[in-house]
Amino acid sequence: MDPLAYLERINYGGDFAATRETLRAIHLSHVLTVPFENLDGYRGVPVSLESADLFAKIVTARRGGYCFELNGLFSLLLETMGFEVTRLIARVRYGAKPPYPRSHQVLLVTIGGEPWLVDVGFGGNGLLEPMPLEAGVEIRQHSETFKLMSADDGEYLLQCRVHGEWESLYSYTTEVCQPIDYKYPNYFHSHSPESIFLQRRICTIPTTEGRKTLVDRTLSVRRQGKTEKSSAESDADYARLLNDHFGIVL
Repeated sequence: MDPLAYLERINYGGDFAATRETLRAIHLSHVLTVPFENLDGYRGVPVSLESADLFAKIVTARRGGYCFELNGLFSLLLETMGFEVTRLIARVRYGAKPPYPRSHQVLLVTIGGEPWLVDVGFGGNGLLEPMPLEAGVEIRQHSETFKLMSADDGEYLLQCRVHGEWESLYSYTTEVCQPIDYKYPNYFHSHSPESIFLQRRICTIPTTEGRKTLVDRTLSVRRQGKTEKSSAESDADYARLLNDHFGIVL
């Protein structure tokens, strides 16, 4: 871990102290800079969760990744900066049907006794900033609105307002997870033909006004509630969209 190189990668030049303000700032810088993407798994490239491999991919090669990669490396950065980090696992509900498996890594960061939900690796309408662990409170984060609800079996349920309706993103408990808990779902998502990440190429990144998403050859740009779509007609066009909108060069 080279924290200065990592912070430069996410265009963060602010305070290094382990405070709420620092956490909020680096979280926002991260999600606005590092895309969620599954391009390695889709191309048959193994998805490693080893810290050195994550750093080489996300920081050195200036790529993105999915939750186990993005939140996995981000947790190491936070600990290097002095934050208290607890690793959790969530059941994804967004775009899914029950039963919901535990297939998404999230983080819990405690600052001065206050717990915060931290997630820089959710590919659909995910958090832009940390979320206080307080059920029933609506939080506006730039163009998005979120709230946590109490769910079944002691779980928290994260929701986002989409087109005027509350959409459930994922649910989780605060039970501590170990690295082995992520290896199994990571293997499924990078090997199983049932995984959505092996069925289509996905690259997405939020903006302060909306979100940009490239699914296979179709680019959707949502800005202030309106969505514009365009298509890549060739491999060269696809490569240009990856570079221009997500900063990715394969």
